[in-house]
Amino acid sequence: MDTASKEKDILHLWLDSFETIGNTSKRKLIDKLGDIESVYEASLKLLSSIIPEEKARFLAVNKELTQVNEKWEYLLEKDIDIVYPEHKDYPDKLKNIHDTPDILYIRGRLKKTLDERNRSIGIVGSRNADTYGRELAFSFGKKLAKNGINIISGMALGIDGMAHRGALSAGGYTVAVLGGGIDIIYPKENYDIYEKLIKCGAVISEYGPGIKPLAIQFPMRNRIISGLSDGVLVVEAKKKSGSLITADLALEQGRNVYAIPGRIGDRKSAGTNNLIKQGAMCVTSSQDIIDDLNIYSDNSLNDVNKEDIGDAGDENKDSLSEYESTILDMLSLEPVYIDNIIEVLRLNVSDCLSLLYSMEERGYIRQVIKGYYIVNLSKN
Repeated sequence: MDTASKEKDILHLWLDSFETIGNTSKRKLIDKLGDIESVYEASLKLLSSIIPEEKARFLAVNKELTQVNEKWEYLLEKDIDIVYPEHKDYPDKLKNIHDTPDILYIRGRLKKTLDERNRSIGIVGSRNADTYGRELAFSFGKKLAKNGINIISGMALGIDGMAHRGALSAGGYTVAVLGGGIDIIYPKENYDIYEKLIKCGAVISEYGPGIKPLAIQFPMRNRIISGLSDGVLVVEAKKKSGSLITADLALEQGRNVYAIPGRIGDRKSAGTNNLIKQGAMCVTSSQDIIDDLNIYSDNSLNDVNKEDIGDAGDENKDSLSEYESTILDMLSLEPVYIDNIIEVLRLNVSDCLSLLYSMEERGYIRQVIKGYYIVNLSKN
């Protein structure tokens, strides 16, 4: 890194250290004065002509850079990059949203495809998702990633984590936007996702090292998830869900909003069903989103005529025995206990177990809890 780039980084870290000065004020200063160097060198009088005097005075008397230099060295040591709107790697999509992040901390790598039209989908939903939502989040994440679409989410438990896992399983590119410090893995259960993302995706945050993930920060990070995306898919959400905030932000930012329908009366799908009633596009297949965004990929999944919900494996049923076809017809994303399968097939336990084991090995079905089976949406 050249000296000029280092100095810019340090001065942006200096400006970022003033938590009482919002992104809008920081942006005003740089836009009016031309660059970060001019902001740092500006007099109190000049600063006061752009932002409130109290904030201007705080900037004018706090020019010491010792701690900022130490922070920069720490970031360098930990392979944490920073970008800001003037930086060549800062995502263009974020420059035009409300409350543009003044600085982003990054672990991993930002791809240029984040700024290519129709190449990123945000996937959000309930932290306490049921099997239905988790399986669909994984499946959509995987199939969209296979078609070259970046998956953006928040690395939370439930839908977010499963969307990341689906994209990673396909060898796709996925970005997690954190609600806390760039080096804080939250929740701890998604440690493995974080580690994989910094190797073959990216973890980003507007919060620097050591900043704890507070509840107030998560709605703020949602504008970045939707801002990086060309559309936002809500997989499963209650009537009052944080995921609906992301959907609202997406609409404000001119992004498409998609929703997967849930069962009528299911509280965990009340939010998604309401979104559809309000005009969000109802999707039952990853191809619905691909078609809506006019994306063509040579790496097609050949699922144009296959719905992701309820019809998994239909194109391969000819290769199944009569008993296996019956099992597949019985299963959906609602776990079915083995006793119910045995009762329908009227087979002895050992023969039924043998069939289930064979189908699980071949990827048609999955055992989510011991003795409970669902259809495997991600077979393809």
